[in-house]
Amino acid sequence: MYALCMHCCAVKALQRLCDDAPVNNDNLPLLSRCDLEQCEGRCCYDGVYLLPAEEEFLRELVARLPALRATLPAEFIVDGYWEGAYFGRKTATRPHEYRSADFPAHFSRTRCVFADAKGYCELEKLARSSGMHPWSFKPTTCWMFPLQDDDGEPAAPVSGPEDDPYRTPDYPGYAPCVPCGAHRDGGRPWREALREEIEHLAQAPELPMLGAPGHTVDELLAQMSRAKKNPA
Repeated sequence: MYALCMHCCAVKALQRLCDDAPVNNDNLPLLSRCDLEQCEGRCCYDGVYLLPAEEEFLRELVARLPALRATLPAEFIVDGYWEGAYFGRKTATRPHEYRSADFPAHFSRTRCVFADAKGYCELEKLARSSGMHPWSFKPTTCWMFPLQDDDGEPAAPVSGPEDDPYRTPDYPGYAPCVPCGAHRDGGRPWREALREEIEHLAQAPELPMLGAPGHTVDELLAQMSRAKKNPA
């Protein structure tokens, strides 16, 4: 803690020497919005870990929508492991050859099975094509990233490699290694860049928003039907 305080003091002193302006660490990290053409959806390379009730929701949704089912393998939700230990249930992945020269070497060349060939999420495409909120069917971790939450309140994203809880000697990290999660000097303060995610989180009395205690498949499919009949 002492070292951290000394570091903060040094940063503030340097900033005053440069332009006599105070440092506002509440704005950090500075972020840029997702550019799928540039990043190829690399944040989805390992699928996504699901919160309780989200697996049941997705299984029911897929069973009710043959067109969505046709895009997926038989096993689209699997056990996930981290450093050799069971970590939870997650969406499956399939091989994908990324074109980007800067694709992280420690990321496997795979992609979530809910992504199409260009990296667009089939769950988001379903919502958009139905005139619904684009994140209506997406798991919590998907639509929130890189935003974090502290007991339901928005919390700052990972500020850098040293702040990444998934950084290990053999794995250089996750959030700072994807364009939308990495600090960028020319980016916007995180609360501004993630305004839509913060507003969406504020609408959730409790997470997850899919399944109990959130929306059921019946509720969202009924909403989808109404939206198609009465497009905005």
